[in-house]
Amino acid sequence: MFPSPKDDKRKLSPCTAPTGSDPECIGSSWQMQQVFDRITAAARSMATVFITGESGTGKEICAQAVHAASTRATGPFVPLNCAAIPHDLLESEVFGHLKGAFTGAVANKPGAATVANGGTLFLDEICEMDLDLQTKLLRFLQTSTIQPVGASQARKVDVRIVCATNRDPMEEVRRGRFREDLFYRLHVVPIHLPPLRERGEDVIEIARRALVRFSAEEGRSFAAFAPDVEAMFRALPWPGNVRQLLNVVRHAVVLNDGRVVTRDMLPLGLHRDGDRVPPRHGTAEEASRLGIDDLVGKSLAEIEQMVIEETIAREGGSVPRAARVLDVSPSTLYRKREAWARQAEAV
Repeated sequence: MFPSPKDDKRKLSPCTAPTGSDPECIGSSWQMQQVFDRITAAARSMATVFITGESGTGKEICAQAVHAASTRATGPFVPLNCAAIPHDLLESEVFGHLKGAFTGAVANKPGAATVANGGTLFLDEICEMDLDLQTKLLRFLQTSTIQPVGASQARKVDVRIVCATNRDPMEEVRRGRFREDLFYRLHVVPIHLPPLRERGEDVIEIARRALVRFSAEEGRSFAAFAPDVEAMFRALPWPGNVRQLLNVVRHAVVLNDGRVVTRDMLPLGLHRDGDRVPPRHGTAEEASRLGIDDLVGKSLAEIEQMVIEETIAREGGSVPRAARVLDVSPSTLYRKREAWARQAEAV
């Protein structure tokens, strides 16, 4: 599991989550073991941590784990979602403002950087931050000082920055939407959270732990999943990652009761996804048998999907390795596959 405040800060044991712990915080796959090792190393440092991963992979929980295992664990952990706050208010939310600084500023307000003094400031969806504010954030990182909106003098704060994004930050830099100097200032200790579909048996481990927890919370008696349910869980692409899996498990627990979760207890949308899984893999197999004559008459979008799926299949299902072969970022492939899944669901 991700380390918690009770864990030994020097001897973390990521795979020994006690029963009832947060099901988002576990995983025995080698991919997650690398994540846990990186968290342990990052926690000992004051360096800025940059977390990447698709939506629903647990980026905020990862940030909390870094904070909880650090020497700042007794200080505040302050999360701020840069995508959820209007751009014209984000500066005030980060750095604070003085009374009368702008219309509606009826009182002094400490910003997130001040509230996080002595602890950790988590900037989620950092790539959504306006370029002007990126400049001020860079100055803050260089000087450890903040200047609230309307203030004439800067003040010193002691804050560690952890940030996250579901985008490819280097692609954002190339497109001019994210400052390169800020990227290198923030991207000191990178941690990439793999999508659930690449984590092997973690999907079953997480689902079982979630079933125990949610059954206890809802007063149900569930203890296991039917074999065909677990087989479906292994095969599904899970575009919503761990967040989607937990939603599915809670749905089954809340609306049903018994000892075993069966397929008929799962959301209808998941049934449609499960029924489409074999053809989805077949598309890649079919593409491997096609010659140039077979591609003529297909749209470029169809050909692109076939080539991408075949490359992923040849790379053993690894999207990062396929991305290297295709010379694109992994997040580009993830976004395309999510779009294809949504299109298929709409049919």
